[in-house]
Amino acid sequence: MLVTRASEQAPALIDALSKLGAKAIVVPTITIIPPPSFAELDQAISELEQIDYLLLTSVNAVTAFFDRLESLGHNSRVLNDLQTVVVGPKSAEALVAHGVRADLMPDNYRAEGVVELLKDRVSGKKLLYPKAALARDLITAELTAAGGMIIDPVAYASAPPDAAAGKLQQALANGLDLLTFTASSTVQNFVDLLDADHLAQAKEVPVASIGPLTSETVRKLGFNVVIEPVDSTLDDMIIAIEKYFSGTRLNL
Repeated sequence: MLVTRASEQAPALIDALSKLGAKAIVVPTITIIPPPSFAELDQAISELEQIDYLLLTSVNAVTAFFDRLESLGHNSRVLNDLQTVVVGPKSAEALVAHGVRADLMPDNYRAEGVVELLKDRVSGKKLLYPKAALARDLITAELTAAGGMIIDPVAYASAPPDAAAGKLQQALANGLDLLTFTASSTVQNFVDLLDADHLAQAKEVPVASIGPLTSETVRKLGFNVVIEPVDSTLDDMIIAIEKYFSGTRLNL
């Protein structure tokens, strides 16, 4: 099974697949990099006393925000007077690692869930939403329409890792039973890293996708999604993989 997550996030999936008896082939198609400028994020951090809600919609967002907070000489106590909102359990866990417990988390672990959770709370409120460079505009657009004042600086970006293309070609040559994708960016980078022949070969391999947004990208790019959990979490994706291969030796 091919694991395409960023190297710092891959171990959880690798360990879980190994416990199921599967062989994880790790070729990250994404690496997290700093944004071109921290100016907007730094300005927002300097004005945290004016913020009502801090929105953290991924583990990467949590890491990027706190890395910058600490680099500017602050600690988590500056968040005491605002409400922290996370997208799901993994983001909440990442937040706890920095000594902060999330105040709010939606039932639907997606941007749509964050909008549904906050849309009736944000009129006249100021929200800080540190985001990825390629983040959808959904949260900003919908919560602005609901009367919120959104500050949405880019906190991190992503890029394909060096040498990933050759590693993907070798993995395909050795044979794969499943491709796993946990974000649309990992899918797009996967496609961009392969030439036409290797891409055609890859499209013959079934795909496990973490959720509907990733699945939409996978299908649009011509792949076959055979596994998608009801809830868009890594734990549920692993359970769905186990169910899919139930009755077979997961010694892949």
